Amino acid sequence: MSGKVKFLVKSKWVILMLMMVFALVMVAGCGQKPPAEEQGPQDQGQTPQGEETSSEPIKVGLILPLTGTQAMFGQMEKNSFEMAYAELEAQGKTTVNGRRIELIFEDDQSKQDVGKAAAEKLINQNNVNMLSGGYSSAVTNVIAGTAQSNQIPFMIVTGSADKITQQGWEWIFRGSASPASKYTASFWKMMDEVIKAKTAGVIYENTDFGISSAEGFKEAATEHGIEVVFDQSYEAGALDFKPMLAKMQAEEPDIIFAVSYVMDAALITKQMKELNFSVDLFVGGGAGYTMPEFVENAGDASQYVASTTLWVPNVAWKGAADYFKNYQEKYDKQPDYHGAQAYASMYVIADVLNRAEEYTREGIKKALEETDLDTIMGSVKFEDWEGYTNQDRPTTYVVQWIDGQLEVVWPEEAKSADYVFPVPKWSER
Repeated sequence: MSGKVKFLVKSKWVILMLMMVFALVMVAGCGQKPPAEEQGPQDQGQTPQGEETSSEPIKVGLILPLTGTQAMFGQMEKNSFEMAYAELEAQGKTTVNGRRIELIFEDDQSKQDVGKAAAEKLINQNNVNMLSGGYSSAVTNVIAGTAQSNQIPFMIVTGSADKITQQGWEWIFRGSASPASKYTASFWKMMDEVIKAKTAGVIYENTDFGISSAEGFKEAATEHGIEVVFDQSYEAGALDFKPMLAKMQAEEPDIIFAVSYVMDAALITKQMKELNFSVDLFVGGGAGYTMPEFVENAGDASQYVASTTLWVPNVAWKGAADYFKNYQEKYDKQPDYHGAQAYASMYVIADVLNRAEEYTREGIKKALEETDLDTIMGSVKFEDWEGYTNQDRPTTYVVQWIDGQLEVVWPEEAKSADYVFPVPKWSER
C-alpha cells in the first residue's frame, strides 16, 4: 500500500470516529430536561401527580396599579402586602416544605391592556403558581378573564364589579372585597331606622365599579320606596362638575349617593360648597370618600360627608388596630380599607399555600375553596350565593368625616361616634 493510500484510509477512519462521537452527543442531548424557563408551569418542581421534587419558589404574581391615575391605591396595597409578608416571614410561614413563597409585583398602570399583558407575562414567562391583586374593576375583570382561560387561580384584592364573580368562573376567588352592589348593606339599615329619605340623587363615574355600585343603589332604593330624582354618570377625571351639580340641585333630593375615586370626590364636594348646595346627607359608595387624600384635598368641604366602607381600624377583628398603627408608623400615612384588603389577602395566600397538598393549579384552587380564615377584614370563606361564585359574604359599615376624623357611625354596636344627621347647611357649619 502506497503512502498516499495509507493517508486516505487513515483520514476515513478519523472522519468516521468523529461522526460517531457527534451522533452520541446528539442522542445524549435529546434525553436532557429543558431549562427551567422552557418548562411548563405544571412541570417545574412537580411530578405529573403534583408530588413536590424541588426547592423552586412558590411564585405569586401580584398585579396592582403602581403608576397612573390609581397609583395611590396600588402603592398602599403593595405596602400592605409587604408588611404582611414580613410578619409572616418572622412567623416562619413564608417557606413551605423548603420552598419559599415569592411575590412578583407587576404594574398595570391603571390600564386594562397593560393589566392583561401583566397577567400573561406572569403566567407564561414567570410561571407563577397563582395570581392575586386587581384594583379597579375594569382591570380586574380582564385579569380574571385571562386567569380563567389559562385555568390558574386568581384571588382578587379590590376589584368589586358584581359581574366579575357572577360568570361562574371557577378559577376566580374574591375574599376581602364585596360585590359593589353590596357595599351599602349596612347603610340601608341606617336609612330605614334613621335617615328615612323620600328622594335621592345618584351620580357616579362611568366605570365598571361606578355603574355596578349605582345600579345596586337604585335597585335597593326602589325596594325601600325612595324615588331617584336625579341619575347621571360622569367621565372620571373631569374638572368641572358644576353643570351636573346645578341640575341635581334643581331636583332638591333629600340625599345624594355618589361613587367616585379620590380626586373626583374632593372636587365634587368642594364644588357643592361653592354652589351652596346642601342636602340632608351626602353618602359616598366607598372608594375615594374614605381615603385620607379625600380630606386633604376637599378640606372643610369634607365635613359630615358619609360613606359606606368595608373596613375601619376600630372594628372588632383581631389585628385591625395593630395593622393601622403599624402602617401609619412605617409609612407616615393612614391606610384605609384598600390597604386592609391587601394585608388580609397576603394572610389568606399564606394560609392557602401552607394548607395546599400540592402546588399544581388544581391543588391551590382546592385549598382556596376550603379557606376559612379570620383576618382583619373578618372571616374569609369563598362560597357560592345569590349567583356569585367563590365570593366571600361582606360586612359593611357607614362612616362619616367629623372634624377631620373618619368615624364609624353605623351600625350602632360598632360606632366610634354619633352620626350627624341631618347635616347642617353650609352656612351653619
